Amino acid sequence: MLAQLEKQFLQADLAQARQLLVEGQTHADPLAEHQYSQRVRRLERELAELAEASVQAPVGVALFFGGRPVIGSHGIKAAFGTQAVGKFQKLISQRYAASETGPLSSRGRVPMSDDTQLLVTDVVRGSFGFVLQGSEPAIGDLVLKEAVDQVADTLSRMAAADDALFDEASADVDNRQLGALKEFFKLLDDEGASLRVVEGERDFELTIQAIQRARQRAEAMTIEDRTETLEGEIIGWAEYSSRFELRLHIDRNVVIGTVSRAAMEQALQEGLVPLHRHVRARIKVREARMRNRAPRKTFALQSLETIDPPTDWPIRPAQQSI
Repeated sequence: MLAQLEKQFLQADLAQARQLLVEGQTHADPLAEHQYSQRVRRLERELAELAEASVQAPVGVALFFGGRPVIGSHGIKAAFGTQAVGKFQKLISQRYAASETGPLSSRGRVPMSDDTQLLVTDVVRGSFGFVLQGSEPAIGDLVLKEAVDQVADTLSRMAAADDALFDEASADVDNRQLGALKEFFKLLDDEGASLRVVEGERDFELTIQAIQRARQRAEAMTIEDRTETLEGEIIGWAEYSSRFELRLHIDRNVVIGTVSRAAMEQALQEGLVPLHRHVRARIKVREARMRNRAPRKTFALQSLETIDPPTDWPIRPAQQSI
């Protein structure tokens, strides 16, 4: 069972046992007090053991469906369940590949998709759900764990009532991933399904109305990716969060964005401290547009090389990055 689900079950049992223990103490019932104090200690021990074991647990996520495709607690329509799990897997594979290789091409096989295949390891009733897990401990595949976490976060933010949360989610989505999101939300909306996602410490539900909102947003959005070469001074460089700030030579405006894994590794391997260095930077610019809203641009640094500063530029000493 997924560690987070097992934790929730144990916590519910523990809360009940503690309540029964209090009642036994209130009524001066030594038998009940003995019985439930033992149960409380056992459940507390199991929770502590679960916390230790979860470090070695595989990457995992639980998808619970409700609405028309689910027939009470009896089952779920096979065609819907198969498609929903398949489209969710597609989101995982695409996000993993994009984090490793950059924006995906609009067609063709998704790179490294075989490395991201999750297994259906359990079926959970109530609202009907599937538990999907990786075949290796999460600690051994942090990139896959991060991809699953990012997909769960994207689903939550795409459907959020707050437009700012949606804007944050759309900044990390390329055209290929946007297409997969459209397919996923369309399937859920057409079938009248709701969705609850449990992943890590995250546990959220997308109502039918939230799914309709996410579908409308996804279908109204277009994304354009292009690569630009910009020259300027690195005035902000954070290794821990992979962020940069570049003051442009041409107009003194500041571009803020993320640093790709390859660019960060390049700087580390070359012993380059980019802060206050003048560079020629290859930057991926992503522009997301929605009807009746201003375009939103995000920037991702792909590579850089040091250059001489303009003659009229104030000189600063290179500093250690933070």
